[in-house]
Amino acid sequence: MIPLAAFLTLAQQCAPAVAPATMAAIVRVESGFNPYAIGVVHAHLQRQPASFGEAVATARALEAAGWNYSVGLAQVNRSNWDRFGLTPATVFDPCRNLAAGAAILQGCFERANEEHARRHGPAPAVTQTALRAGLSCYASGDFHTGFRTGYVQRVVAQATRADPVVPAIAADVPPISVIPSAPAGARSPSSPVPSRSWRPTDDGTERLSDPSGDTTQQSAVVF
Repeated sequence: MIPLAAFLTLAQQCAPAVAPATMAAIVRVESGFNPYAIGVVHAHLQRQPASFGEAVATARALEAAGWNYSVGLAQVNRSNWDRFGLTPATVFDPCRNLAAGAAILQGCFERANEEHARRHGPAPAVTQTALRAGLSCYASGDFHTGFRTGYVQRVVAQATRADPVVPAIAADVPPISVIPSAPAGARSPSSPVPSRSWRPTDDGTERLSDPSGDTTQQSAVVF
């Protein structure tokens, strides 16, 4: 799995035409950031490949058997490989896979914009509508199926997901003051309470006594 921070850097380098957060949401749904992921249409692998070599060997076997399948971070379908010059040996490269996925999404997004303009006229505020239609196209090839299957909704949900971030250390943070609330006559923090200790008694037992010599108090453990 590729860590999110490393993925975002990779997306900026290899898929600059797509917002990194959008690409991350797609990849989280498609492959869970596994660069060797393989999805087989109407079937599934016994397990996912654990290495580059295993992924390539599996893709070649699927190809020879005539399966319809998608691979890599962005789950680029076999039908798109020739268009981007990909092979079983190159499609698992994270950068090339992301570049292909981004190009597919960009094409879908542009067609969705054109379709909306054709039906409703120019409208600059429909970017998000076109993007969601583009997501459906990315997954299914049309602007509607991805909504019906819930794919678009899943990607959008991942885009709004808040990943935990360790905060930066703040320097010289002042402590919070203490406001005394003890009843009248109680000792103040400047007058510490004398310590108590275990002392033997005449009957051979031990009791907790205070400095005044009082050993009448028994110890107690409260649960």
